[in-house]
Amino acid sequence: MVQNKGMPKALQGLLKRGAARAPASLGTVGRYQLVELVGEGGHGRVYRAVDPDTQAVVAIKVLHEGSNPELELRMKREAYAMGQLTGTCAAEIYECAATSTGQLYLAMEFLEGQDLEAVLVAYESSGQLLAAEHMVSILGPVVTTLEVAHARGIIHRDLKPQNIFLLKDGQSRLVDFGLVKDLNLAKLTEAGTVAGSPSYIAPEAWAGAPDKLDHRIDVYALGVICYQVLTGQKPFDSDGSMLDFILVVTSAPRPSVRARRPDLHPSIDAWASRALAVRPEDRFPSVTALWDSLRAILAHSGR
Repeated sequence: MVQNKGMPKALQGLLKRGAARAPASLGTVGRYQLVELVGEGGHGRVYRAVDPDTQAVVAIKVLHEGSNPELELRMKREAYAMGQLTGTCAAEIYECAATSTGQLYLAMEFLEGQDLEAVLVAYESSGQLLAAEHMVSILGPVVTTLEVAHARGIIHRDLKPQNIFLLKDGQSRLVDFGLVKDLNLAKLTEAGTVAGSPSYIAPEAWAGAPDKLDHRIDVYALGVICYQVLTGQKPFDSDGSMLDFILVVTSAPRPSVRARRPDLHPSIDAWASRALAVRPEDRFPSVTALWDSLRAILAHSGR
């Protein structure tokens, strides 16, 4: 394992994995030899595989047989979005193709490590918070990637800690563009549909008018993630009824960071109010503006 000297031992230990297994092949998808099933959902499976031409380890995401055309179109858009972000911290895409039986698949970078959600849970269980300098090193590349995406009309739309992956050497990857919205293409999400994970969905998205959403939904989600990293808690509790949760998110006062982190500069609460603003026009205009403001506050706080 490559060691990151600036990373706490607790985080290094979390990212450490045992020796890779080498089970027999499970067959092939395209030219790729499937080695291990690493995940399965209602729409498809993800495998660890080997490219026989290069012997490189890759991840293969394949839709189930008989998947509907909308799922196939979403996968193609996911591949397109990832391809547009080559050179950023978005997971690298190698190929989008179909098997001989017509199943659509993606071949992409195989990631070894843990997602940010697992890291935060580990810190919470030990009664600690992720240090500000490590938050900066983890989220900084994600912010840069989102800025590039937004400049190209690509909205992630499912930004959350589970979709921010930390490699064993500490590098970050932004993953899962399955709900991506491309402002340059026809819409896929129908009116009345809300896409994403509740705790990170922007207030305006609950109106069920996806055609009116823009990059500021990612700005809101980034604000939620930063709040969660800083305090160890999400700004709004989603454990009760969904109706109560939506009412709080769309109308209640924005929560205080200082109430949980009195060591931070008092301006952090104004930052949170703007980052989590109900109206998009009251929010930071970009992920970079949100991030630069937060980093300045952390500097004033000696963090």
